[in-house]
This record gives sequence, structure tokens and C-alpha cells, in this order.
Amino acid sequence: MALFKKRELLAQVAHAETIVGGGVTLSGKIEAKHNIQINGTFSGEIVAEGDVIVGSDGEVNAPINAKNATIAGTVNGNVNVVNELDILSTGKIFGDISAKTLSVKSGGILSGRSIMHGKIEDQKIVKPTYETE
Repeated sequence: MALFKKRELLAQVAHAETIVGGGVTLSGKIEAKHNIQINGTFSGEIVAEGDVIVGSDGEVNAPINAKNATIAGTVNGNVNVVNELDILSTGKIFGDISAKTLSVKSGGILSGRSIMHGKIEDQKIVKPTYETE
């Protein structure tokens, strides 16, 4: 439960190596070896070896591939994570997801197919674009 609270706080406070701030609109492909937080609007593709956090005012119109993801804003696109996907009470995902662990807080929305996988090889919906250990 402490990890979930920590992720919830991270989604409310800017705490990542790369931050797309509120009021910023960015498009393209982000490839990161670390954590990234989106508080503004992003369109394109996100590939992160670390965690992706979509803040409560964040909007992502792109597929997301990451180690873990915490969604407090809106994602229009497929989300593929190696480990944990947390959808907070203000979070919305409109797309298919693939994760080892999924948590949806009351009020959170997932509109799409979901696959829970035990190993990365079991991911069926969204193929990862990077290799993990």
C-alpha cells in the first residue's frame, strides 16, 4: 500500500528526470532511459526504460511503453508496462493495456482490452520496443 501512495504523490508532484510541464504541448518520440512525467500535452510515442507518470492535468495521445506507469490524467493510446500499471481516481486510459500488475482506483477509467502477463514473453496486445532484464 505504501508504494501505491508513493506513486499517487508522484503523480501530483513533479518528480522525474524529465518533465513535460503543464501548459506545454510537445509532439514526437520520447526515448528515455529514466523516469518521465507528463503534466502537459504530448502526442507521438513514449518509450521509457524507467517509469512514466501522467499527471492529473496531463494528456498523452500516444502509445506508452515503460517499466511501470502511473496514470492520473488521460491517455489515448495503448499502454504496455513490464511491471505495474496504476490508474488513479482521475486517470483515464482509452486503449489496450498489457501489464504484470494492474490497479484501478475508484473513479479511474480503462476503456480497452487488458492482458495481465507473468513474463514479458506473454505480452500479446502491445509488443515492447525495448528489451529488459
